[in-house]
Amino acid sequence: MIGLGRKRGNYAYATARVKAQKSLLLTKDNYPKLLMMDLNEIGRFMGETQYKVEMTELASQYSGVDLIELGTSRNLARTYRTIIGFCTGELKEMIASYLMRWDVWNIKTILRGKHSGATQEEILEDLVPAGILDEEYLKGLLALDGPSEVLDALRKKGGFGVPEDVVATFEKSGTIAPVEDYLDKIYYVKLQDAILPNTKPKKLFLTFIEREIDVSNLRTLLKLKQAGLPLDKVRPYFIEGGRYLNVKELSRLAAIDSFDQMVDELSKLPFYDDIKEGLDKAKRTGSLNDVMLSLQKYLTKEAESFSLLYPLSVLPVINYIIRKKVEVDNLRIIARGKASGMDPDVIKNLLVI
Repeated sequence: MIGLGRKRGNYAYATARVKAQKSLLLTKDNYPKLLMMDLNEIGRFMGETQYKVEMTELASQYSGVDLIELGTSRNLARTYRTIIGFCTGELKEMIASYLMRWDVWNIKTILRGKHSGATQEEILEDLVPAGILDEEYLKGLLALDGPSEVLDALRKKGGFGVPEDVVATFEKSGTIAPVEDYLDKIYYVKLQDAILPNTKPKKLFLTFIEREIDVSNLRTLLKLKQAGLPLDKVRPYFIEGGRYLNVKELSRLAAIDSFDQMVDELSKLPFYDDIKEGLDKAKRTGSLNDVMLSLQKYLTKEAESFSLLYPLSVLPVINYIIRKKVEVDNLRIIARGKASGMDPDVIKNLLVI
């Protein structure tokens, strides 16, 4: 846990602030209009919304898809850090722990960039300082010489150290996959530790995280199984703590001979109906795009449902955090689709609305 104390937290104030911010999100009616715009028109539209500050700041340096992607990233980071800032007590601890996923994202981005020889400027553009580690600290990591120096610096930062045996495996193998795998797993361990399930809303929050782990593991299983990897290569990537898919069950599924047979076994999942069409398409075409999208829609729907049950709890805050990320993803998908000349109907099918 982050150690921010166990005072109850300012639930009424925080949920009121989040409700006000949620009202600024794009509506379903906005998306058909955006799909008909070109990149310049989308940029101007965003300049009249909650993205105005970032779009204005970046307009002199960037344009088109780059402006939209950087503008949305900076706005997302500012929004999330604002939420951490106005929450207190146990609520702040839970929200900060949930948003540590962005610290993991940024650490992995820096390590990958250093490992591949990318410039500091290239890496910086991909960072989203939306967690505990602020932009100044991340820039300090960027200034270091290589992955080993970054890992040494993180070891001195509470909560982000990577064990020596994992570092040794990285240095011996020449791939950062062992470090990335450790960071993904320890994130969920710390997050679940930060949620004390002593009330119904917090129990529901923990349930949601367990379902999120299920979705993460299922994505991993589908991708690696489709690639034809054997069980011993797939198993290390599974994360403990899922609600319906523990590591033993995931290993059983990974050991099934064919991809299609494994997919048939997923019909036993409680949320199978939410992903059935995507799974059927994966069997027919070999593409996982639809099932990955349906998994995201399933999580988004669950977060919305939970938040309505307890309006003065951590759940509406988490729901807004998720909805905000979905909006940013949708805007980026539209921008990239427009930049590559995709048909609006094709782009529409990629959105979570």
